[in-house]
Amino acid sequence: MRDKLTTIKENPLIGTIKELLSWRFFPFIIAAVILADYYLGWDLVTFYFVCIIGIAMLLLLEDLSPMLPLFLLMNVMISVENSPSPLAGGSDFYFRTEVLTQIAVLVALFVTAALLRLYFTVKSGKFKITPVFWGLCLLSAAFLLNGIFVSGYSAMNLLYGVLMTFFFLVIFAVMKDNVVVNKDTVTSFAVGFMALAALLTVELITTYVTQEAIVEGIIYRNKLFFGWGTYNYFGMLALICLPAAFYLAGNYKHGYLFFFAAIAITAVAVMSMSRQAILGLFLIFPACLVFLLVKGKNKLINGIIAGVAALALVICALIWLDETIVLFSDLLKSLETGSGRISLWKQAWAAFKSAPLFGTGFFVELAEDYGAAGISLIPSMYHNTVFQLLGSCGIIGLAAYVFHRVQTVISFFKNPTLERVYIAVTIITLLVLNLLDNHLFYMLPTLVYSTLLAAYIKAEEK
Repeated sequence: MRDKLTTIKENPLIGTIKELLSWRFFPFIIAAVILADYYLGWDLVTFYFVCIIGIAMLLLLEDLSPMLPLFLLMNVMISVENSPSPLAGGSDFYFRTEVLTQIAVLVALFVTAALLRLYFTVKSGKFKITPVFWGLCLLSAAFLLNGIFVSGYSAMNLLYGVLMTFFFLVIFAVMKDNVVVNKDTVTSFAVGFMALAALLTVELITTYVTQEAIVEGIIYRNKLFFGWGTYNYFGMLALICLPAAFYLAGNYKHGYLFFFAAIAITAVAVMSMSRQAILGLFLIFPACLVFLLVKGKNKLINGIIAGVAALALVICALIWLDETIVLFSDLLKSLETGSGRISLWKQAWAAFKSAPLFGTGFFVELAEDYGAAGISLIPSMYHNTVFQLLGSCGIIGLAAYVFHRVQTVISFFKNPTLERVYIAVTIITLLVLNLLDNHLFYMLPTLVYSTLLAAYIKAEEK
């Protein structure tokens, strides 16, 4: 079968397809198709489109780095019209037999292609076991054992553990030895993030206009819903695009143009009204800016742009002083009360104490988490990585995760290149936001995390 695939790859037509799939700006085409389907309500067309592209990449490309932009854009596939979320009216679209059957077949084909690629990677001798691989094995074992031995144990816990194992461990194993990490591929990563940022900007502006989210100068963030997620999900996606803009700004002759993109992404993140994203900005933006001004090109121009932007921000804050005060007071209140999260964290601690070894499992009733996803496959969450692991997987889960995190930190010092710094900052951005949410366990963001991690570990080689 390997020989047949090799023969197919050598076909001139297949060569053209491979060039298209690897084209740096192909993510903008993917984003355009997904955006059009989003407004047309053609969710199934999107599923067919991304699955066909993903399968083609897995079977045809030697370098799987173009998978990252695809995984990024898969996060925004579900339209408001067909969303199962109660925030959108709870459409039954994704519960119809004919829809579920088609999606199940597409997912099965994609998983088969991924496992086939992993098989060929191992058989060819390319697969190399690293310490992080063993760490992910331990973490996956903790996921599989979540809630075991607890009275009333649900089989959904095991199913969710299998899914987490696939998204954390299998995706990492498929990608790690099939990605090339250099300046060109990391630039392509960054361009993929720019495609996502452009899509998010269009959807945010459209939502503000069509949903009349601003009334008498007041922004009603409950109207900022996007089918595929809430304003918090939106804010997370916007914020993880920010390091990409700074990376491009600091690495090219006229990269300062991307500094304006970074400022625009910052504005988009703020206008998402996600308080966790706004709080994350206070950490991520200054860190990226300092690195840009110290290590990047065009230091003078970028410094001037930063100064002008800071002055404009101060002037806007003074003009809209009342609104600025309200914004910061809301942020301070959210820090004090946790917006209901403190209650969830207390419940996670109680769950840990009742089952300290393996936790009480992912599938527990949490009144404070109203299930915005609208899909029973995604459990209620404690909205914090540490508490989630303690409550759901016990000390075994938290210990495995801490071990995994320590491994990733140690890995960085083996080869601290500029490209690895960019990938690390993007991962850190996602992890910081997971101190107030659980994006890391929502599967599609997990795809992004595992792919970034695979590239990060692959780049450990000098």
